[in-house]
Amino acid sequence: MKKYSALILAVLSIGLFLGIIVKNQWQLKHSQSLYVELRPVDPRSILQGDYMALRYELYFSNNPASEDLSDRANLSNIYAGIQTYIENKPNILMYVQLDAQQRVVHTVIDPLQLDQTRTIKPLKLKNPSNYVDSLYPSSQSFLFAEGLASCYEQAHYAEFKVDDSGNAILASLRGENLKILGCEQVRFWWQGSREQTER
Repeated sequence: MKKYSALILAVLSIGLFLGIIVKNQWQLKHSQSLYVELRPVDPRSILQGDYMALRYELYFSNNPASEDLSDRANLSNIYAGIQTYIENKPNILMYVQLDAQQRVVHTVIDPLQLDQTRTIKPLKLKNPSNYVDSLYPSSQSFLFAEGLASCYEQAHYAEFKVDDSGNAILASLRGENLKILGCEQVRFWWQGSREQTER
């Protein structure tokens, strides 16, 4: 039996890995999209390689119906409350309110603080440093093919596929007004593949 233990372990590992791939592919295909606005791109993250470091505008709030988020003192109080809530938790379940285009317009701890007539979704955020501005959904970077930096730096939104439990997978980057960037088609055109651009 001992001589088969390594083989059994390898088969189980491969099975687990394939299960994760199948689950993620199912989520990408069947889950609802939501869009999180990106903060301005750090140009150094593009120059260092073919990836973009992502920072998100999650519009944290305590009471979206009554708060003026342009009031910096009030925003400081909101951040302080969330800061206490996230302390020493690697993953945070929060709730987002979406507009008609499925863009995140408010993020709160308690979903009852949101307008119940609008779309509300759970969203799990990662908490790498116990700091509100460092919270992010599933990915802090976006990898892309060589030579597409000038295309992807036009991104204004990140598209996430989110399941009913709030687990998010980064699906794509979108331009202003959620415009599809079409960067991969640009790459195929550069490589002389007309077939891909005509699809």
